[in-house]
Amino acid sequence: MRIIVYGECFSPPLDTLKRVVKAGDGIILATAPPYTRFLNSGVDFAVISPGISKVDAWVQEFLNHEIPCVLIDYLVEFVCKPGSPLNNHVLFETESWAERSLANLVRRSEEIVEDSTTTEEDDLKCCVCGSGDRGHQMLICGDENGSVGCGIGTHVECCDPPLQEIPDDDWFCPKCSLSKDAGMKLKSGKAKKAKTSTVKSR
Repeated sequence: MRIIVYGECFSPPLDTLKRVVKAGDGIILATAPPYTRFLNSGVDFAVISPGISKVDAWVQEFLNHEIPCVLIDYLVEFVCKPGSPLNNHVLFETESWAERSLANLVRRSEEIVEDSTTTEEDDLKCCVCGSGDRGHQMLICGDENGSVGCGIGTHVECCDPPLQEIPDDDWFCPKCSLSKDAGMKLKSGKAKKAKTSTVKSR
């Protein structure tokens, strides 16, 4: 299950949503705009906060990409109360898309999919082993906002060194970690230079 979250999560809070999604073998791709890089990557649901209208620019993007828009209760009931009616939690008349995503999730969870050629080329694959399996064990390079990182995937066991579990914090691939560290050093170097030039000018 691949989720993007748009708006504030108050009830239940974002931490609860993360646990629910993880329990449902899912992953939250982003919790704040921009979502552009995820729109064509097989997002199953966009969790929208109550009060965000259909004319909102990001909601329109989700609708243009046929991403079902749901309230957080949709996922909570899907994972925690199987068999509960879910249509009350679907927004902006995207019920048919939600049913399609739900059917795809059920099919994937039951491993009925026999033909691997039906998987989309846009599905995230591990950059080390090339497999798109075990998505629940896949790390995606970037922060929660989707504004930093390259978005590649790596299984926890394919990391060098292998990780025992998915980290709670943001994860960055080696390339992005290096450029992120270099950017931090560059910023601190500029700050030191500015500080010394201020001292000299006195």
